[in-house]
Order: sequence, then C-alpha cells, then structure tokens
Amino acid sequence: MMRRCISILAFNMLFSHGIKAQTIRNFGDLEIHTNGQLGIYSSFENDGVFNNSSGLAGFYGSYQNYISGSISPQFHDIEINNDQGVFLQIPLKVNNNTNFIFGDLITSKLSNSNYLELSSTSFYNGESIFSKVNGYVSISNVQSFLFPIGDEEYLRPIGIDTGGIMASFKSTYLFENGTLNFSNKIEANSDLTSISNKEYWILEGDTSAMITIGWNNRSQLQDITNDLNNLTVVGFDKELMQWTNLVAIDRSGNIEEGFISSTSFIPNRYSAITFGILHTKTDILHKGYHYLVTPNGDGINDYLYIPELENYDSNHLHIFSRNGLKVFEQKNYFNEFNGITGVNISAISKDQGLPEGIYFYLVTVGDKNLTLQGFLYLDR
Repeated sequence: MMRRCISILAFNMLFSHGIKAQTIRNFGDLEIHTNGQLGIYSSFENDGVFNNSSGLAGFYGSYQNYISGSISPQFHDIEINNDQGVFLQIPLKVNNNTNFIFGDLITSKLSNSNYLELSSTSFYNGESIFSKVNGYVSISNVQSFLFPIGDEEYLRPIGIDTGGIMASFKSTYLFENGTLNFSNKIEANSDLTSISNKEYWILEGDTSAMITIGWNNRSQLQDITNDLNNLTVVGFDKELMQWTNLVAIDRSGNIEEGFISSTSFIPNRYSAITFGILHTKTDILHKGYHYLVTPNGDGINDYLYIPELENYDSNHLHIFSRNGLKVFEQKNYFNEFNGITGVNISAISKDQGLPEGIYFYLVTVGDKNLTLQGFLYLDR
C-alpha cells in the first residue's frame, strides 16, 4: 500500500517536470484514507480493488489521459483540471462530489458502455463550457437530475423529473444531424412540420419522466421557425421509426436561447430527443421548477420566486450562467434575486445587472440537503 502510493507520487513529480509519464497501474488494494488526497498526472489503469469511501482523487496534467483496466474504480470525491481532458475507457463511479475545474471527462458516444456513474448521494459543481462530461453520464435512484453533459464546445444539459419516483437514467449529447443518423420521417397525420437537424440528446431509462432541454445560438432555431409558440420537443420512436411529438408543457426564452419541457414519457422508447416545429401555435403555462424573471417593475415576475422553499426551514441557493459562472448565492433565500449579481464579479456591472438569457439554479433545502434544480430565463 505504502509502496504503491510512493510510486504514484514519483510519477506525479516526473510529469510535473514536463516529461510525459507512463501509465499508473493498480494490481492490488488501493485506498485513499479520510482527508487523503491523490493527484494523478498520467493515465490510470485499474486491475485491482479501488473502492473508496473517503478522500479526494484529482486528475491533472496537460496531456489527454485515460482511465482503463478490467475493474471500474470507485471514488469518493474527484476533480478534473486537465485542459486536454480525461478519456474513460471503463465506467468511473463517484459516490460523493465531482468537481469540474477545467477540461472534460470524455467517453465514446458510439456506445453507452463507458460513462461517469453517479448515485443518489452524488453531486457535482463547477460544470461549464470549459469543464463537463463530453460523453455519457449515468445517474441512479433519483427523482430529478440535471445532466452536466455537452460536446467539445458547449455545456448542453438535459434535465429529468420523474414526479417523485426513484429511478435510474443515462444520457449524452451530440451536435449532429439526428434526421441523418436515424431518419427524417415525421409522424403521419400529426401537426409536426420539421425537425431540428443540428443536435440531439440520447436519454435512456425505463421510468416515465418529464425532460427539459435548452437551445442557444448554435441550435439555429431561426432556420426552422420565427415563433417559439410553434416549438415542441420530439423523440425518434424506436418501434415506429419516426419522429413524434412529446408535447411541450413549459417554454421560455427567445429565438437565440431558451428552454422547453415536455410531458412525461418513457425514454427507452426513443432513440433521440430534439426540437420540433408544429404547424399550429401552442400557448403553454410556465410550470414545474423552471421560472421566468422579468425585473421591469410591473409587479409580475420581478423576482425569482420558488414556492417550494416555503416548505423548508432553511435553504442555500446558487445561480449560474450558462457558461458555469456563479452569479448569485444566498443562504435562506427569500425572493431577493431580480437579475442583479450577488457575488463580486468584476466583469459584470452591478448597476446594469446580469444580461438577458438562460441561467441554471441549484438550491439545497432542509436538514437533509435535498436539492431542487432547474432553469430560469431572465427577460429584460
């Protein structure tokens, strides 16, 4: 045990002096003790026991490294700070915290066999366009979850909500034309007129869930519609081999960025999920854990109001920009956010407030640190 730790430290020192290290291999029983920290600056091959219940493992460096082996390692806490990323050739399980600093955790998107595996006790922070999972993420035993996924350029999360049922899901994002990868066939005798050919999400799970996805400039929705009231969520039905309307129940934003939520459906029935356009305009009510903030002084949606917080004695709210920058934080939040940043960020003028657009929020509530998370759209 001690010899193995010394060996890893030697590799780290070698790499830090600019020499690309050999792959670190674990054949035995490796453990990080309470408050212990392990820095890995090279590829890591695990062929032994690595089932950690404490400590932090960091994946660092400036070369793309790999995690491989015959046995999937399980960590308590991990962090990544490698601008070239870390490629997962086997599943990687994290029981507690995943800290995204810089660089992506990467998996193949041609197969779902390798992924970052999280559980109901897991959480993550720091996700941004600079650090996320460029590949598959698996989550188990949750009622709601926001997947920190994307591609090389953007963080493109998908949110799920089962309505109170504990379930497991797996997801990834692809900036590819789903109408070419699957088909351009649209459900017959439906109101659907066109399907986005820019991007799609894959979501796996056998429990019915409502999903939320967002669009940005790269989505180019203006190529297929000029009115968001025609926008819906669609899925490619595996059995019918065609795109079908999953029905939008929540929608907010403008043609350049925003978010939309669907009715509940069983993900395993669909190969892909993306945006679709209806012939008929559909007005919908904002509902669920997604909110509109319009700080114009008219008394309507001037502040972020989350009614569920009234059911708990304590809470801790964080709000992030779509690039992962924290713009607001407050303990025991009570309807104070009106588009003005609550943290000291020199690049943002407190007089002008935050720019219009999509923001993500995460709030922990109660003594057991239950979480609520979702999107808000700041409309000026």
